[in-house]
Amino acid sequence: MEQKLINVNPNLSRDLLIYDLYTSLAPFFERDLNYFLASDEEKFLQYQKGFINRGKYIVCSTLADFYVKLYNEFGIEAKKVYANSAKIPLFVVLVKGELGWYYLDPLNDLFYNQYNIRPVNFGVVPRFKTINENHPELVKLSKEYLIDLETSLNKKYYNSLIDYLHHKMAPRNVAYEFLGISNGEKDLLIKGKIKFMNDYLINLGHVNGPYERTLLYLYLYTNLLDSSEKRRLNVILNKDNPSDYHVNILLDINNEEHIMYSEEKNNDRYVLKRIL
Repeated sequence: MEQKLINVNPNLSRDLLIYDLYTSLAPFFERDLNYFLASDEEKFLQYQKGFINRGKYIVCSTLADFYVKLYNEFGIEAKKVYANSAKIPLFVVLVKGELGWYYLDPLNDLFYNQYNIRPVNFGVVPRFKTINENHPELVKLSKEYLIDLETSLNKKYYNSLIDYLHHKMAPRNVAYEFLGISNGEKDLLIKGKIKFMNDYLINLGHVNGPYERTLLYLYLYTNLLDSSEKRRLNVILNKDNPSDYHVNILLDINNEEHIMYSEEKNNDRYVLKRIL
């Protein structure tokens, strides 16, 4: 991260700097599983005691602290605020941009920024009643303005690729032809989709945390499977060994037969290995 920050161009406009830092630093973080896998009672105790800064292992509060401090160091006004009134509230960042105050939710955009998908919580007016009542000054940035920012920074997002693959793989009749599988071979089709993900999609971007890896598969699952296939496939964060959290994919062949894939990392690349 230090090298990335050294290479940041301080002569960028304020909004370009805000956007660049928000989107480009996500690969250096992952959710703190000591918190996210804890019970609701344990989470509340951690919240009451105050979250501890654990470096790259973050919760919404510590990630917001990081961005507030970072923006301040670049001379940009920013603050951490509550987004909602939940028992354990969501902490977000408000930053003073060129057009006014912008809402940023770095935790919920963490996966998108890691996978190189357009963030969905940058410069929006959120759905939370609490923050909208407390901060009516928030500015909603237009789609055109956001595209101008990414174009100026030469960002190459994968949204168009995923949209293309959605139209080629989610409709079953189209997917048979796209993957070269005979019509009616439903088991071969869903296995073919898993293989396609493994061969071409799961190593895009820089998605490194176990929780974020789970979100990656859920994202691909949502975009590339049809409704019947979604009922047959489960994405599971394997929590059996705290020193080796990883993603498993469970495919239901029929009521008595299942296939299990386990994600492993080999030489900085992730692969799905069949284990059952």
